[in-house]
Amino acid sequence: MTTESGLTQKQHTFINAYLGNGENATEAYKQAGYRVKNDNVAAPEASKLLRNPKVSQEITRLKAGELAQKVEKARKYEIDQDWLISQYIDTINGAREAKQYNAVRNCITDIAKLTGHLIDKKELAINGEINHLQQLDTQTLLNALQSAQNPQAIEGEYRTVGDD
Repeated sequence: MTTESGLTQKQHTFINAYLGNGENATEAYKQAGYRVKNDNVAAPEASKLLRNPKVSQEITRLKAGELAQKVEKARKYEIDQDWLISQYIDTINGAREAKQYNAVRNCITDIAKLTGHLIDKKELAINGEINHLQQLDTQTLLNALQSAQNPQAIEGEYRTVGDD
């Protein structure tokens, strides 16, 4: 049975399971009710299902909607850098009164990181600008983000800063 989106009920179930379980395609494939002997069979079948254009488009659509909801929620609650810093300052004042100096130090460190005054020991050197990302469609951007989750897919020079 195919729904109005052109997906079967099992495909819908697979997509929901996939997005709900941290994007584990093999587990989502089994949860959707597809019959498999073992994970060695389920993994390639799940991968094939992810390459189905209708399935990948629906996943992209749902992810884009989820991202839009997060952005809207942040706007609704007016959470921005200024708000975060004001909350840290309130926490620092309360911690000082309670003589909780570790909390004060942690808040100051967090503010320094937030404002770019303190950089973690690992530094990533990026050459060029990223303005070209604005021209990418959602699917291309999501594909790039997914491939970036694979550490071998990211090319770059890494070095440890400090402790010298």
